[in-house]
Amino acid sequence: MTERQRLVYDFIQMFMKIKGFAPSYAEIAQGLKMTSKSNIHRHVHTLKSYGLLKVQPHLVRSMKLVDRSIAMVSKL
Repeated sequence: MTERQRLVYDFIQMFMKIKGFAPSYAEIAQGLKMTSKSNIHRHVHTLKSYGLLKVQPHLVRSMKLVDRSIAMVSKL
């Protein structure tokens, strides 16, 4: 995971803890002082491909964090 992807993931995680719902791409971009929502989209979908997020297409605020702690424990 790149540093930028980690920043996006951490921002999503903290936003959801504080607000109780997923951020929009615009909120992520604004929170991280990034100007391009398309870059946010790319980072979010990369995180999705890593299995860290679930995103339902065409739905606003549909991001969900994937709890991988059980998968990590079972590999020990």
